Amino acid sequence: MATEDLQRFRPTNGRAMGVLGIVLCAALAAVFVTSASAATALPATLACAFAGVLVWAAMLRPTVSATSDELRMHTMFETVEIPLASIDTVLVRRYLLIRSGGRKYICPAISRSLRKTVRSEMKWNGGGGNLLMPGVSADGGGRGPLVQDAAAEHDLAYPDFVEQQILHLARSDRARRGIEERSEEEYELGSRAVRHPAWLEIATLVVLGVAFVVSLVV
Repeated sequence: MATEDLQRFRPTNGRAMGVLGIVLCAALAAVFVTSASAATALPATLACAFAGVLVWAAMLRPTVSATSDELRMHTMFETVEIPLASIDTVLVRRYLLIRSGGRKYICPAISRSLRKTVRSEMKWNGGGGNLLMPGVSADGGGRGPLVQDAAAEHDLAYPDFVEQQILHLARSDRARRGIEERSEEEYELGSRAVRHPAWLEIATLVVLGVAFVVSLVV
């Protein structure tokens, strides 16, 4: 039985453009239906519907949420359920990247801007010319991505919060299961990740695509 989501992470990428794209597709379809001949309106409307579903799948479907024991990533054409305790790497760049059991999973729902991505990848140590790895503090202290500074919590960028929160949930789940970090048990647990194809979106696109082709040749 599926576990209820405990936390949903707010998508940061593509929402406004996705809504705008669907509205434009609907508006174009309405124009064709009301002003074009039947021979033109039918394939044009089917094309608009196909584009609308594609925009939905690409920009509005992707989401990320967590339960007490798994991370759920909804991407364009599938849903991936990853055991939290198996997650060893979380990075938000132009997309959210999760590594579990030696495999990488990508979701475009959460991202940084290109400028912030470059700045995050190239952190200078006090102007001394030494590049730091992502997630390492410039002062050389031990404050890594797993530790949240309460004093700076309100200044924490949302992608940083997502990285830290998922790593925190993963660490908590490992403690609950009695699994050591970077252990064989953690790696083996990663093999239990489950992929569910988005059959509704896939089937809808196939039906609309076939219908469009048929409308052109009939």
